[in-house]
Amino acid sequence: MTYRTHTIEFEHSKISRLLLEGSKDTLLPNFLLELSTESMRGLNGLGFKPRDLTEVEATLEEEVPEPPAIQLKDDNSIERPTPIGPASEKCPVVAVDVSSIRIGESEQGLLYSLRGAIVWRIGSSYNFTRCGPITFHLNDDMARSIVARRYSSEHVAYSTWSPVTERLLARLRNSLERWMQEIACSRIGDGIVLLDGSLTAGTPDNPAFYVEAILRKARKNGNRVMAFSKETRLCYSGRKITRLLEGISIPCILDIDRLIVPQFPSTPVRLMGRVYLAKLGWKSFPFRVDIDRQLSEEKSVDTFSLLMGSDLVEQGYPETLRLAHILSTFTANEVLAIQRYLSIEYGLKIMPRLSLRRSLFGPFGTCKEAS
Repeated sequence: MTYRTHTIEFEHSKISRLLLEGSKDTLLPNFLLELSTESMRGLNGLGFKPRDLTEVEATLEEEVPEPPAIQLKDDNSIERPTPIGPASEKCPVVAVDVSSIRIGESEQGLLYSLRGAIVWRIGSSYNFTRCGPITFHLNDDMARSIVARRYSSEHVAYSTWSPVTERLLARLRNSLERWMQEIACSRIGDGIVLLDGSLTAGTPDNPAFYVEAILRKARKNGNRVMAFSKETRLCYSGRKITRLLEGISIPCILDIDRLIVPQFPSTPVRLMGRVYLAKLGWKSFPFRVDIDRQLSEEKSVDTFSLLMGSDLVEQGYPETLRLAHILSTFTANEVLAIQRYLSIEYGLKIMPRLSLRRSLFGPFGTCKEAS
């Protein structure tokens, strides 16, 4: 199930030229469309167990297991936070986010859908474009097919693909997200590009060349890249490092880069951004924020002020990035619609859902269904 794009604008009648017209045809890359089509070919007539949507809708967003914490070396000479305020000048702001959702399972694998959103702001106007949903039937056959077809020339490194479904999904999602981030970086000038996550790269799921290409395109167009992390593994003195800004009410930033760099002296992991802690609003939440390392320290600090002057920053989080997340996330009704479409399009046979707890305990088996 694929749709190229869906574009709507807010507040004014003429679509902004911030994103060039040609970009609309490339938001969903052809190699992902081909992978989706190929993965769905063997789905016809199979048994299908749709995802149960009777649970609270807030649980629909896929949970990612939290990796182990990274304990930073204690240093008593931590600098004091630097107060910041909004700059008087403004610039374009663009944000990208991608989400994934489990649709259900067949007799041979799992069905997942991806959707991405790009949101941009010029002046007081917000605009967005979405791509997807694009659905994949993930199983070991798909992993072997990817290796055989050598999609490494098409942004997917086949040599590191694993037949494990979770890793397949992570690679597909990452490929779409990096593709859309490159588009956003190359379609605006002298602005700020907001990403979800960090600028740390060099893992099998997040190769460094992806991030290098994004930063290179951003610099070429005079853009500054900022990445916001809602969660962080970094700990200091046994506590989450964001606690270093605890008790501070005013907008401020704290450069913690020198605490982090020694943690990766000779590993494949590369810190491609200078790392800060930031509170961008009065009594707001603290976030880890990475800024392109090739920017000067002075320009990096100025970027925070420029963002505060160019975008709404409620609770310390940019509105453009918040909207990108909201617009890419699936609702229960959308998941139900995808399930209905797949069952009709591929003649899927709905499989009865067996509740082991109900079978064993009858009306007393009221806890979450065992899978």
